[in-house]
Amino acid sequence: MADAETYTPPLLHRWAHTGTILPSLLRPIKTPYERTESIATPDDDIFTVDWIDRDPAQLAILLHGLEGNTDSSYMKGMAKAFENRGWSVAAMNHRSCGGIPNKTIGSYHSGFTSDLEFLLQRNTSRDRIAIVGFSLGGNIALKRAGEAALPTNVKAVIGVSVPVDLASSGRKLSAWYNTVYLSRFLRRLKRKALIKSTQFPNSGLDALALQKASTFQQFDEAYTAPAHGFDSAENYYARSSALRFLPSIKTPALIINALNDSFLTKECYPFECVDQNPFLLMDTPRHGGHVGFAQSHAMRDEFWHERRVLEFIQTFGA
Repeated sequence: MADAETYTPPLLHRWAHTGTILPSLLRPIKTPYERTESIATPDDDIFTVDWIDRDPAQLAILLHGLEGNTDSSYMKGMAKAFENRGWSVAAMNHRSCGGIPNKTIGSYHSGFTSDLEFLLQRNTSRDRIAIVGFSLGGNIALKRAGEAALPTNVKAVIGVSVPVDLASSGRKLSAWYNTVYLSRFLRRLKRKALIKSTQFPNSGLDALALQKASTFQQFDEAYTAPAHGFDSAENYYARSSALRFLPSIKTPALIINALNDSFLTKECYPFECVDQNPFLLMDTPRHGGHVGFAQSHAMRDEFWHERRVLEFIQTFGA
């Protein structure tokens, strides 16, 4: 059993940053997808889904994190784990991710559940759906689970390394020890947003403010909020954080947040909320970093969180 209390990573993975970075860069896993589908949305936009077709009755929907895509190692690893157990897989690329530009001024954000909902409505014939989100994708999955009742064929929702409180997590990513992550995220986000400001010259986007943004709050104030209908960055965080939706979840749900995750604050470990909601569980292993959880130095085996996700679904998502 993948027990959070006994999870012990290999030595090099016990420090939060090596546990985060090494799997992202060095995990030797092949792309498992068999086909790509471009999906036109009701608001005249587009996102893509990479598929593995196995059992038509069982579908795992996977959601990647900020500026990731379906080729991220954690997405491929999770997809492969489901495939090994005979599940079909729909790995979503959020709008503007996966190398396909989207059409509208907005793209995706931590609370954007519309495309997930659209994909669910396109798969009502499945007997059993599990939703697994990583980081930002985990916030989306948990938020959607608490917004309203999920379709009855959704049997389990799992979030891995989830910043359920966006404001405090965003501030923590500005700490000196997270500089390498922050600069990488902002470089990619700002590049896309500056293209949007050129494509939509009458939108009111402030290109200078975007160029100067050096924190998530500054970026979200300059792009995410105005492009997606929020009054401010703080309004975006308040309305989009999964934390406020957790009490309303009525589908078996699991949060896996390592205690040494350098992206997460104490607000991202909602123990009291979990205790009060019988549908919600949370695993907090001592190690794992941010979407790490390696089982061996070679990283060829299934990772601890992949086994835990499948165990949870088998136990609670029948």
